[in-house]
Amino acid sequence: MSTRNSTDPPSRIYRATWRGVRMLVPLFGGLTVRGAENIPREGPVIIASNHAAHMDPPYLSQIMDRQLHMMAKEELFKVPVLGRYIRALAAFPVKRGTADRAALREAVERLRQGHVLGIFPEGTRSPDGRLGPAEKGFALLARQTGAPIVPVAIEGTNRILPKGAKWPHRHHVRITIGTPFTAQEVLAAHPGEKDALNIIGEATMAEIAALMSGEKESEKEVSAS
Repeated sequence: MSTRNSTDPPSRIYRATWRGVRMLVPLFGGLTVRGAENIPREGPVIIASNHAAHMDPPYLSQIMDRQLHMMAKEELFKVPVLGRYIRALAAFPVKRGTADRAALREAVERLRQGHVLGIFPEGTRSPDGRLGPAEKGFALLARQTGAPIVPVAIEGTNRILPKGAKWPHRHHVRITIGTPFTAQEVLAAHPGEKDALNIIGEATMAEIAALMSGEKESEKEVSAS
């Protein structure tokens, strides 16, 4: 993969972590990535993925060489050592279930700086793998910045460390990456509709659902197994 932005190189700690995850992935069952060529090589990008397990962020980091900036629930930043570590990886806190304006401003700023921002539009992990509705904060961010939205479907991470398991299981993970689109393109396709944020959210989740069902898989495959 060669999607790194030369003007925004990953930090040393991020690169070290990326390599560590790369080495561990085969031990957990491997990873197949389809559609990596759909991620823009430079400029602001919103990676919008379903959220199935705690292991989603490290697996998502493997779909590109560009550094992934992630929103993460604020509780994680209060954990000793872990909080400082994920901040060093360019993660920033968000208060779930609320209109966290500080997190939104930070997300807007990261995109304006040309970074890749990873977001789980649903706002939380799915307990059963089914897709939920997108939160309005995601749609507001996409509309305000106009950054390309890249829909991503990640499948299998919830089988590696299922609820109640004491040890990780081996299971192959598949990540499928769709074609970028913008909030403005979605709204242009729905003239006259009043609930713009709902339309953007529904369109994004529909794209993710289509990727999970295999309707929009790229023929190009990159395997890390």
